[in-house]
Amino acid sequence: MALIKLMIVDDDDEYSFNLCNSLTHNFSEILLVSYCSNSYNIEEWIKKIDPDIVLTGEKFYNVITKHYAKTLLILSSGSSSSGVAEIPSIYKYKDVNKIAGDIINSFTKAGNIISPAKEKAARIIPVYSASGSTGKTSIALGIGSICSLYGLKVLYLNLEQFQSTKFFFSCNADYSISEVIYYVRVKDNNLISKLTAMRCQDPSTNMFYYQPANNPLEMTELLPGDLEFLIDNLKESGQYDIIVVDMDSRLDANTLKIFNNSDEIIYLLVNDEICLHKTSIFLGSLNKLSNSSNQFAYLPDKIIYVANKVSNQALPLIKNVISSERILSEIPLIESFNSKKFGIMGGPDTIYSSLKQIAGRYIRQQSQGG
Repeated sequence: MALIKLMIVDDDDEYSFNLCNSLTHNFSEILLVSYCSNSYNIEEWIKKIDPDIVLTGEKFYNVITKHYAKTLLILSSGSSSSGVAEIPSIYKYKDVNKIAGDIINSFTKAGNIISPAKEKAARIIPVYSASGSTGKTSIALGIGSICSLYGLKVLYLNLEQFQSTKFFFSCNADYSISEVIYYVRVKDNNLISKLTAMRCQDPSTNMFYYQPANNPLEMTELLPGDLEFLIDNLKESGQYDIIVVDMDSRLDANTLKIFNNSDEIIYLLVNDEICLHKTSIFLGSLNKLSNSSNQFAYLPDKIIYVANKVSNQALPLIKNVISSERILSEIPLIESFNSKKFGIMGGPDTIYSSLKQIAGRYIRQQSQGG
Protein backbone atom coordinates (compact mmCIF):
# COMPACT_ATOMS: atom_id res chain seq x y z
CA MET A 1 0.00 0.00 0.00
CA ALA A 2 1.41 3.39 -1.02
CA LEU A 3 2.06 5.96 1.69
CA ILE A 4 2.71 9.30 -0.03
CA LYS A 5 0.04 10.62 -2.37
CA LEU A 6 1.81 12.54 -5.13
CA MET A 7 0.11 14.68 -7.76
CA ILE A 8 2.06 15.77 -10.87
CA VAL A 9 0.83 18.85 -12.72
CA ASP A 10 2.56 19.77 -15.99
CA ASP A 11 1.48 20.83 -19.47
CA ASP A 12 3.74 18.22 -21.09
CA ASP A 13 1.27 15.35 -21.07
CA GLU A 14 3.73 12.76 -22.41
CA TYR A 15 6.34 13.68 -19.80
CA SER A 16 3.78 13.56 -16.97
CA PHE A 17 2.51 10.19 -18.13
CA ASN A 18 6.01 8.69 -18.36
CA LEU A 19 7.10 10.12 -15.00
CA CYS A 20 3.93 8.83 -13.37
CA ASN A 21 4.52 5.34 -14.79
CA SER A 22 8.21 5.28 -13.82
CA LEU A 23 7.56 6.37 -10.24
CA THR A 24 4.68 3.91 -9.90
CA HIS A 25 6.76 1.04 -11.30
CA ASN A 26 9.83 1.66 -9.13
CA PHE A 27 8.35 3.13 -5.94
CA SER A 28 4.84 1.69 -5.63
CA GLU A 29 5.49 0.75 -1.99
CA ILE A 30 6.06 4.43 -1.11
CA LEU A 31 4.32 6.58 -3.73
CA LEU A 32 0.76 6.68 -5.06
CA VAL A 33 1.10 8.85 -8.17
CA SER A 34 -1.48 10.74 -10.25
CA TYR A 35 -1.01 13.41 -12.89
CA CYS A 36 -3.04 16.28 -14.32
CA SER A 37 -2.26 18.33 -17.42
CA ASN A 38 -5.40 20.46 -17.63
CA SER A 39 -5.52 23.63 -15.52
CA TYR A 40 -9.32 23.64 -15.56
CA ASN A 41 -9.41 20.38 -13.56
CA ILE A 42 -6.76 21.21 -10.96
CA GLU A 43 -9.16 22.18 -8.15
CA GLU A 44 -11.28 19.10 -8.78
CA TRP A 45 -8.21 16.81 -8.83
CA ILE A 46 -6.83 18.28 -5.60
CA LYS A 47 -10.14 17.70 -3.82
CA LYS A 48 -10.40 14.18 -5.20
CA ILE A 49 -6.83 13.04 -4.52
CA ASP A 50 -6.01 15.12 -1.42
CA PRO A 51 -2.29 14.84 -2.27
CA ASP A 52 0.50 14.97 0.30
CA ILE A 53 2.80 16.57 -2.27
CA VAL A 54 2.15 18.42 -5.51
CA LEU A 55 4.94 18.47 -8.09
CA THR A 56 4.02 21.20 -10.54
CA GLY A 57 5.27 23.08 -13.54
CA GLU A 58 5.85 26.77 -12.88
CA LYS A 59 2.90 27.95 -14.99
CA PHE A 60 0.40 26.21 -12.67
CA TYR A 61 1.89 27.48 -9.41
CA ASN A 62 -0.50 30.38 -8.82
CA VAL A 63 -3.58 28.29 -9.61
CA ILE A 64 -2.52 25.48 -7.28
CA THR A 65 -1.73 27.73 -4.31
CA LYS A 66 -5.35 28.92 -4.33
CA HIS A 67 -6.53 25.40 -3.51
CA TYR A 68 -3.58 23.67 -1.86
CA ALA A 69 -1.57 24.43 1.29
CA LYS A 70 0.62 21.33 1.83
CA THR A 71 4.07 20.53 0.39
CA LEU A 72 4.55 22.06 -3.06
CA LEU A 73 7.56 21.44 -5.31
CA ILE A 74 8.34 23.15 -8.60
CA LEU A 75 9.09 20.87 -11.54
CA SER A 76 11.88 22.90 -13.08
CA SER A 77 13.27 22.76 -16.61
CA GLY A 78 16.41 24.65 -15.60
CA SER A 79 15.52 28.23 -14.69
CA SER A 80 12.70 29.71 -12.62
CA SER A 81 11.11 33.15 -12.51
CA SER A 82 11.54 35.37 -9.48
CA GLY A 83 7.99 34.54 -8.37
CA VAL A 84 8.88 30.94 -7.50
CA ALA A 85 12.62 31.27 -6.90
CA GLU A 86 12.21 30.56 -3.17
CA ILE A 87 10.05 27.47 -3.70
CA PRO A 88 11.89 24.11 -3.53
CA SER A 89 12.33 22.69 -7.01
CA ILE A 90 13.24 19.44 -8.75
CA TYR A 91 14.92 19.37 -12.15
CA LYS A 92 12.46 17.48 -14.32
CA TYR A 93 14.99 15.78 -16.62
CA LYS A 94 17.17 14.06 -14.04
CA ASP A 95 17.07 10.35 -13.21
CA VAL A 96 13.73 9.12 -11.88
CA ASN A 97 15.43 7.62 -8.80
CA LYS A 98 16.82 11.05 -7.93
CA ILE A 99 13.41 12.65 -8.45
CA ALA A 100 11.84 10.07 -6.14
CA GLY A 101 14.56 10.66 -3.56
CA ASP A 102 13.92 14.41 -3.56
CA ILE A 103 10.16 13.87 -3.22
CA ILE A 104 10.51 11.47 -0.29
CA ASN A 105 13.07 13.68 1.45
CA SER A 106 10.78 16.72 1.08
CA PHE A 107 7.96 14.75 2.65
CA THR A 108 10.01 13.63 5.65
CA LYS A 109 11.63 17.06 6.14
CA ALA A 110 8.13 18.43 6.68
CA GLY A 111 7.93 16.27 9.82
CA ASN A 112 6.04 13.33 8.34
CA ILE A 113 6.92 9.80 9.46
CA ILE A 114 6.60 6.83 7.12
CA SER A 115 5.98 3.35 8.51
CA PRO A 116 5.28 1.02 5.59
CA ALA A 117 3.06 -1.98 6.11
CA LYS A 118 5.19 -5.11 5.97
CA GLU A 119 4.63 -7.04 2.75
CA LYS A 120 7.71 -9.26 2.44
CA ALA A 121 9.82 -11.15 4.95
CA ALA A 122 13.31 -10.60 3.54
CA ARG A 123 15.89 -13.35 3.90
CA ILE A 124 19.31 -12.06 4.96
CA ILE A 125 22.10 -13.94 3.15
CA PRO A 126 25.67 -12.82 3.98
CA VAL A 127 28.43 -13.97 1.61
CA TYR A 128 31.62 -14.36 3.63
CA SER A 129 35.12 -15.80 3.64
CA ALA A 130 37.90 -15.54 6.18
CA SER A 131 40.30 -15.07 3.26
CA GLY A 132 40.48 -12.54 0.45
CA SER A 133 40.49 -13.28 -3.30
CA THR A 134 37.83 -15.99 -3.08
CA GLY A 135 35.45 -14.32 -5.56
CA LYS A 136 33.07 -13.20 -2.84
CA THR A 137 31.70 -10.11 -4.59
CA SER A 138 31.26 -11.87 -7.94
CA ILE A 139 29.43 -14.77 -6.27
CA ALA A 140 27.21 -12.42 -4.24
CA LEU A 141 26.28 -10.44 -7.34
CA GLY A 142 25.82 -13.57 -9.44
CA ILE A 143 23.41 -15.14 -6.95
CA GLY A 144 21.58 -11.86 -6.45
CA SER A 145 21.18 -11.19 -10.16
CA ILE A 146 19.81 -14.68 -10.86
CA CYS A 147 17.28 -14.35 -8.03
CA SER A 148 16.27 -10.93 -9.36
CA LEU A 149 15.90 -12.17 -12.94
CA TYR A 150 13.61 -14.92 -11.59
CA GLY A 151 11.31 -12.28 -10.12
CA LEU A 152 12.57 -11.86 -6.56
CA LYS A 153 13.10 -8.37 -5.15
CA VAL A 154 16.82 -8.33 -4.32
CA LEU A 155 19.01 -5.83 -2.48
CA TYR A 156 22.78 -6.17 -2.81
CA LEU A 157 24.22 -4.64 0.37
CA ASN A 158 27.99 -4.20 0.26
CA LEU A 159 29.49 -3.75 3.74
CA GLU A 160 33.13 -4.07 2.70
CA GLN A 161 35.40 -1.17 3.56
CA PHE A 162 36.88 -1.12 0.06
CA GLN A 163 34.04 -1.75 -2.36
CA SER A 164 34.10 -2.67 -6.05
CA THR A 165 30.42 -1.81 -6.59
CA LYS A 166 31.23 0.79 -9.26
CA PHE A 167 33.10 -1.84 -11.25
CA PHE A 168 29.84 -3.72 -11.75
CA PHE A 169 27.25 -0.91 -11.71
CA SER A 170 27.12 2.51 -13.36
CA CYS A 171 24.47 4.42 -11.38
CA ASN A 172 25.41 8.09 -10.92
CA ALA A 173 23.30 8.74 -7.84
CA ASP A 174 23.17 11.82 -5.61
CA TYR A 175 23.29 9.55 -2.56
CA SER A 176 25.59 6.79 -1.39
CA ILE A 177 25.93 4.46 1.57
CA SER A 178 27.63 7.42 3.31
CA GLU A 179 24.19 9.00 3.78
CA VAL A 180 22.81 5.63 4.87
CA ILE A 181 25.52 5.43 7.55
CA TYR A 182 24.68 8.93 8.81
CA TYR A 183 20.94 8.26 9.16
CA VAL A 184 21.57 4.84 10.71
CA ARG A 185 23.92 6.26 13.33
CA VAL A 186 21.47 9.00 14.39
CA LYS A 187 18.66 6.37 14.48
CA ASP A 188 16.48 8.37 12.10
CA ASN A 189 12.75 7.76 12.57
CA ASN A 190 12.22 7.87 8.81
CA LEU A 191 15.08 5.57 7.89
CA ILE A 192 12.86 3.23 5.87
CA SER A 193 11.80 5.97 3.46
CA LYS A 194 15.35 7.32 3.22
CA LEU A 195 16.72 3.86 2.43
CA THR A 196 14.26 3.68 -0.44
CA ALA A 197 15.12 7.15 -1.71
CA MET A 198 18.89 6.63 -1.60
CA ARG A 199 19.14 3.29 -3.38
CA CYS A 200 20.01 2.62 -7.02
CA GLN A 201 18.62 -0.02 -9.36
CA ASP A 202 20.54 -1.90 -12.03
CA PRO A 203 18.53 -1.79 -15.29
CA SER A 204 19.85 -5.12 -16.60
CA THR A 205 18.84 -7.22 -13.57
CA ASN A 206 16.48 -4.92 -11.57
CA MET A 207 18.67 -5.56 -8.51
CA PHE A 208 18.86 -2.74 -5.95
CA TYR A 209 22.09 -1.49 -4.37
CA TYR A 210 23.80 1.54 -2.80
CA GLN A 211 26.66 3.57 -4.17
CA PRO A 212 29.97 3.06 -2.29
CA ALA A 213 30.90 5.36 0.58
CA ASN A 214 32.49 8.69 -0.29
CA ASN A 215 35.34 7.76 2.05
CA PRO A 216 36.10 4.09 2.88
CA LEU A 217 36.85 5.11 6.48
CA GLU A 218 33.14 5.86 6.93
CA MET A 219 32.43 2.12 6.81
CA THR A 220 34.43 1.71 10.04
CA GLU A 221 32.02 4.06 11.87
CA LEU A 222 29.27 1.43 11.90
CA LEU A 223 28.82 -0.36 15.23
CA PRO A 224 26.98 -3.66 15.86
CA GLY A 225 23.88 -1.79 17.06
CA ASP A 226 23.92 0.34 13.91
CA LEU A 227 24.02 -2.73 11.69
CA GLU A 228 21.13 -4.32 13.56
CA PHE A 229 19.12 -1.09 13.17
CA LEU A 230 19.91 -1.05 9.43
CA ILE A 231 18.97 -4.70 8.87
CA ASP A 232 15.78 -4.33 10.93
CA ASN A 233 14.66 -1.33 8.88
CA LEU A 234 15.46 -3.02 5.57
CA LYS A 235 13.40 -6.03 6.63
CA GLU A 236 10.56 -3.92 8.02
CA SER A 237 10.33 -1.98 4.77
CA GLY A 238 8.70 -5.05 3.23
CA GLN A 239 10.38 -4.31 -0.10
CA TYR A 240 12.75 -7.24 -0.53
CA ASP A 241 12.65 -11.01 -0.76
CA ILE A 242 16.42 -11.41 -0.48
CA ILE A 243 19.13 -9.15 0.93
CA VAL A 244 22.56 -10.39 -0.17
CA VAL A 245 25.24 -8.95 2.12
CA ASP A 246 28.79 -8.71 0.77
CA MET A 247 31.00 -9.01 3.86
CA ASP A 248 34.55 -8.08 4.78
CA SER A 249 36.86 -10.92 5.83
CA ARG A 250 37.08 -9.79 9.45
CA LEU A 251 35.54 -11.83 12.25
CA ASP A 252 34.55 -9.14 14.73
CA ALA A 253 31.48 -7.88 16.59
CA ASN A 254 30.02 -6.37 13.40
CA THR A 255 30.41 -9.63 11.49
CA LEU A 256 28.83 -11.63 14.30
CA LYS A 257 25.90 -9.20 14.46
CA ILE A 258 25.20 -9.73 10.75
CA PHE A 259 25.59 -13.50 11.20
CA ASN A 260 23.12 -13.53 14.09
CA ASN A 261 20.57 -11.57 12.05
CA SER A 262 21.00 -13.76 8.96
CA ASP A 263 18.92 -16.66 7.69
CA GLU A 264 21.82 -18.44 6.01
CA ILE A 265 25.53 -17.73 5.56
CA ILE A 266 27.37 -18.56 2.34
CA TYR A 267 31.01 -19.29 3.11
CA LEU A 268 33.44 -19.30 0.16
CA LEU A 269 36.72 -21.15 0.02
CA VAL A 270 39.29 -21.79 -2.70
CA ASN A 271 42.24 -24.14 -3.17
CA ASP A 272 44.82 -21.90 -1.57
CA GLU A 273 46.92 -22.81 1.45
CA ILE A 274 46.34 -19.45 3.11
CA CYS A 275 42.58 -19.62 2.50
CA LEU A 276 42.33 -23.17 3.85
CA HIS A 277 44.46 -22.26 6.86
CA LYS A 278 42.30 -19.21 7.64
CA THR A 279 39.17 -21.30 7.15
CA SER A 280 40.43 -23.79 9.74
CA ILE A 281 41.05 -20.94 12.19
CA PHE A 282 37.58 -19.52 11.44
CA LEU A 283 35.90 -22.88 12.07
CA GLY A 284 37.78 -23.29 15.34
CA SER A 285 36.79 -19.81 16.49
CA LEU A 286 33.17 -20.40 15.53
CA ASN A 287 33.04 -23.67 17.45
CA LYS A 288 34.45 -21.97 20.55
CA LEU A 289 31.84 -19.21 20.26
CA SER A 290 28.95 -21.63 19.77
CA ASN A 291 30.05 -23.72 22.76
CA SER A 292 30.53 -20.74 25.06
CA SER A 293 27.39 -18.70 24.37
CA ASN A 294 23.77 -19.52 23.56
CA GLN A 295 23.76 -16.36 21.43
CA PHE A 296 26.07 -18.05 18.92
CA ALA A 297 25.02 -21.67 19.43
CA TYR A 298 23.27 -22.00 16.07
CA LEU A 299 25.78 -20.15 13.89
CA PRO A 300 27.58 -23.27 12.59
CA ASP A 301 24.23 -24.66 11.40
CA LYS A 302 23.52 -21.52 9.36
CA ILE A 303 26.60 -21.89 7.17
CA ILE A 304 26.58 -23.45 3.71
CA TYR A 305 29.94 -23.93 2.02
CA VAL A 306 30.73 -23.13 -1.60
CA ALA A 307 34.02 -24.19 -3.19
CA ASN A 308 35.03 -21.64 -5.82
CA LYS A 309 37.61 -21.83 -8.62
CA VAL A 310 37.63 -25.62 -8.39
CA SER A 311 39.95 -27.78 -10.52
CA ASN A 312 40.37 -31.56 -10.42
CA GLN A 313 43.38 -31.11 -8.17
CA ALA A 314 41.75 -28.54 -5.89
CA LEU A 315 38.73 -30.32 -4.50
CA PRO A 316 40.58 -33.07 -2.58
CA LEU A 317 42.58 -30.39 -0.76
CA ILE A 318 39.46 -28.38 0.08
CA LYS A 319 37.77 -31.52 1.40
CA ASN A 320 40.59 -31.90 3.90
CA VAL A 321 39.07 -28.86 5.62
CA ILE A 322 35.35 -29.21 4.77
CA SER A 323 33.74 -32.61 4.27
CA SER A 324 32.08 -33.33 0.91
CA GLU A 325 28.53 -33.46 2.27
CA ARG A 326 28.84 -29.93 3.67
CA ILE A 327 29.81 -28.38 0.31
CA LEU A 328 26.65 -27.17 -1.41
CA SER A 329 28.22 -26.22 -4.73
CA GLU A 330 31.52 -26.48 -6.60
CA ILE A 331 32.12 -23.60 -9.00
CA PRO A 332 34.68 -24.59 -11.64
CA LEU A 333 37.89 -22.75 -12.35
CA ILE A 334 37.88 -21.05 -15.76
CA GLU A 335 41.13 -19.28 -16.51
CA SER A 336 39.73 -16.56 -18.77
CA PHE A 337 36.42 -14.80 -18.27
CA ASN A 338 35.15 -11.25 -17.93
CA SER A 339 34.74 -10.56 -14.20
CA LYS A 340 32.30 -7.73 -14.83
CA LYS A 341 30.04 -9.92 -16.95
CA PHE A 342 30.44 -12.75 -14.44
CA GLY A 343 29.11 -10.67 -11.59
CA ILE A 344 26.02 -9.44 -13.37
CA MET A 345 25.07 -12.16 -15.83
CA GLY A 346 26.64 -15.28 -14.33
CA GLY A 347 29.54 -15.83 -16.73
CA PRO A 348 30.16 -19.02 -18.75
CA ASP A 349 27.52 -21.76 -18.72
CA THR A 350 29.36 -23.97 -16.22
CA ILE A 351 29.71 -21.10 -13.74
CA TYR A 352 26.15 -19.92 -14.36
CA SER A 353 24.82 -23.42 -13.65
CA SER A 354 26.65 -23.52 -10.31
CA LEU A 355 25.35 -20.09 -9.32
CA LYS A 356 21.85 -21.04 -10.41
CA GLN A 357 22.05 -24.09 -8.15
CA ILE A 358 22.76 -21.83 -5.16
CA ALA A 359 20.21 -19.18 -6.15
CA GLY A 360 17.65 -21.93 -6.71
CA ARG A 361 17.49 -22.50 -2.95
CA TYR A 362 16.08 -19.02 -2.42
CA ILE A 363 13.90 -19.03 -5.53
CA ARG A 364 12.26 -22.29 -4.39
CA GLN A 365 11.87 -21.06 -0.82
CA GLN A 366 10.15 -17.92 -2.07
CA SER A 367 7.82 -19.83 -4.41
CA GLN A 368 6.90 -22.14 -1.53
CA GLY A 369 6.27 -19.16 0.74
CA GLY A 370 8.81 -20.18 3.34
